[in-house]
Amino acid sequence: MALIDRIKYDGSPERLVWKYDKENITLGAQLIVNESQEAIFFKGGQALDVFGPGTHTLSTKNLPLLGRLVNLPFGGETPFTAEIYYVNQVSRLDYKWGTRTPIPVEDPKYGVLVPVGCFGQFGLRVADSRLFITQIVGTMPEWKGDMVLEYFRGVILTRVKDIVAKYVVDRNLSIATITARIDEISQLVEERLRDEFAKYGLELLKFFITSITIPTDELKKIQEIDLKAREIERLGDQRYQMMRGFDVMTEAAKNPGAPGTLMGAGIGLGVGARMAGPFAYMTDQATQSVTQTPPGNSSALICPKCQANLPAGSQFCIKCGANLTTTSVCPSCRQALTTRSNFCPHCGKKIVSTASCPSCGAQVPEGAKFCPECGKTL
Repeated sequence: MALIDRIKYDGSPERLVWKYDKENITLGAQLIVNESQEAIFFKGGQALDVFGPGTHTLSTKNLPLLGRLVNLPFGGETPFTAEIYYVNQVSRLDYKWGTRTPIPVEDPKYGVLVPVGCFGQFGLRVADSRLFITQIVGTMPEWKGDMVLEYFRGVILTRVKDIVAKYVVDRNLSIATITARIDEISQLVEERLRDEFAKYGLELLKFFITSITIPTDELKKIQEIDLKAREIERLGDQRYQMMRGFDVMTEAAKNPGAPGTLMGAGIGLGVGARMAGPFAYMTDQATQSVTQTPPGNSSALICPKCQANLPAGSQFCIKCGANLTTTSVCPSCRQALTTRSNFCPHCGKKIVSTASCPSCGAQVPEGAKFCPECGKTL
C-alpha cells in the first residue's frame, strides 16, 4: 500500500510559497498542481524538477533530475525522500507601500529642504519559481505576500526618493508642483524597480504613486517664497529691492529718533555693493521725508558733516551716522553748527572760533590753555 498517494495544495491565496509538510514520497503517487501554481522538487538543497498545472503520476519518467540523485528503482512503490514546494504564481495588484516618516528632499528651485511623504501601490507575480525560492524563501516553510513589502520596502523608498529628487532637479521644478506629474514619475520609478524585482524571480506588473504629501507649514513657506520670486520677476531685482527698502524705511519713520535705525534697516535688507547707489538715493529721499522741518521752525538741527536736516534732540545723524554730541553749537540759539561756520545760519550771530581738545575731542574757545572737559593742557 502506498505511503502517499495524493499531493495537493489548496491553501490561502495570500501564500506565495507553501512547503509540503511530509518528505517521504512514493513512486506512483499523484501530484496535483492547480492553475497559476508550480511545484518544485528539492533534494539535498537543490531545486530539481519543476511541475506545472495538471495531474502528474510520479515515476522515473517525469523525475529525471531527481532520479539521478535518488537512484529510483524501475516500478514499484518504493518511497524516497524529497521536499516539495508549491509556488503561487497568481497576479496580485494591491500591494500598498508608503513612507513611515517624511523623506527630506531639497527643492532645487528655492534651495530649501522639504519633508515629503509618498504613498502608492504596485502589482507582482512570481515569474521564476525556482529563482524566487532559492533567492528569497530559502528553507522557510511558507512565504506570505505581505512579507514582500517588508523585504522590498527599503529599495522601493530609495528608488522613489532618487527619482523624485532627480526629476525636480533636471526640470528645475518646485516640490510643490510635482503632484501634477505623478503618472510620469510613477513610470520612471517602475522602470528602475523592474530589474530589482526580476533579480529575485518576481515580475513587477505596475507601480503607482498615488499621492505626494507636503506638510502644510512647509507648503506655505514655499508658496511665500514663490510669491516673492514672481514679484521680483515682474518688477525686476533692483526695483523690488527699492520697494522693500521703502517699506522698511516707512517703518523706521515711525521712530525717527532711534540711532542707526535706517542704517540697521539697510543691513537687514542685505544690500550689496551693486545696490549702493539706489539705496543711497532711497535713504536720502526717506531722510528728507522723515526729518525735514518746515521753514521757520528753529527746533531743527543741521548735521555738521553732511548738512542733513535733523530732528531736535538727535544725538546721531540718521543719514551719515555722525556723532552730534561733540559738534559745536551757537551760543545764542544753541543750534548745531559746523566747525567752519563764522556766523550762525539760524540767528545770524557771530560765532567765536573754537578748537578741539586733542585728548577728548571737546570744543574749547580759541586761546584757551586748558580743556574745560578733561583739564588737559592745550
